[in-house]
Amino acid sequence: MKQSFNFTAELVPLAYVEALLALAGEWGIERGELLAAARLRPEALGNPNGRLSFIDFNLLVSAVMLRCDEPALGLVLGQRLNVSTHGILGYAVLSSANLGKAIQFALRYYRVLGLAFELEMVEDGDRVELRASESLPLGSLERFAAEGLMTSLFTIARFLVGEELRDVQVGFAYPPPSYAARYQEVFGVPVAFDQPCYRLSLPRAYLDRPMALANPATVQMCEQQCEALLASLDVQDGLLTRVRRLLLARPGDFPDLDSAARALHTSGRSLRRHLAQLGTSYQEVLDDVRKRLAQEYLASTHLPLFEIASLLGFSDPSNFRRAFKKWTGKLPSDYRQDPGGLIGTF
Repeated sequence: MKQSFNFTAELVPLAYVEALLALAGEWGIERGELLAAARLRPEALGNPNGRLSFIDFNLLVSAVMLRCDEPALGLVLGQRLNVSTHGILGYAVLSSANLGKAIQFALRYYRVLGLAFELEMVEDGDRVELRASESLPLGSLERFAAEGLMTSLFTIARFLVGEELRDVQVGFAYPPPSYAARYQEVFGVPVAFDQPCYRLSLPRAYLDRPMALANPATVQMCEQQCEALLASLDVQDGLLTRVRRLLLARPGDFPDLDSAARALHTSGRSLRRHLAQLGTSYQEVLDDVRKRLAQEYLASTHLPLFEIASLLGFSDPSNFRRAFKKWTGKLPSDYRQDPGGLIGTF
């Protein structure tokens, strides 16, 4: 099931943006023209560790597509998204003991790259398959994004193995485009289309191939940095779920916004801003959690109202009654007698 995704979240690393702009530049397309078309200020690209929102990146991709005579833009760009382009995750993959460990690391931390796909690895007998499916609706840019992802995965796997990959199977989830023959030129094998998901299948024996630059200390350092980066990427749409889980873990002692922000490894200002981008506020999320917990307590327990009020952080039962009436239109005692339907779930 596709996630509800925040398109304004700044998740796309600038390394991808610069790779796209460099490619366009080789075709004679002016950088300034593309930035103006995408309504991007040059200073937005000044921080090498910065990120763009999906909306901004998609506008930039669309601007390039309109100006280049290259329908297979994703295939071309994907071949340039090498290990180093993927930053700290790329270095970890390069330093892993073998290809299997590299893939496992990538699957744990690929979210630091802001990918618009969910990734998984499936082992089946003597083969292993990397599968990707959209985590947000990409619309007309789906083909570009899928081409870039699959080509990059293939290019990196070939680089790590140190030779041309043999007995590879590649599948795409959309019908064959007009330039379908170019896929075989890139992957070296006939490519299947109209598949249930995007997939790259390899002989399982490749997983045990040792990496020439294996370095356990580097992998450990990269893991720590990836963990910190994931914690800082509070702009993901999982933010609401994380806030709710935090509140549910401390019923009756709900943290204030700044305390919640610290627990989520961000600042109060950042948490407030990103909740606003999702169309809500910390108080609204807290009230929703309290309401749902109150409904649960009233419908499925015999706790007296003063205890329920205390569990929900109300020092005065009368304040709880007023709040519950505001949330549901009913007094707690009336709701307990007639819950009036299913209790909401998180």
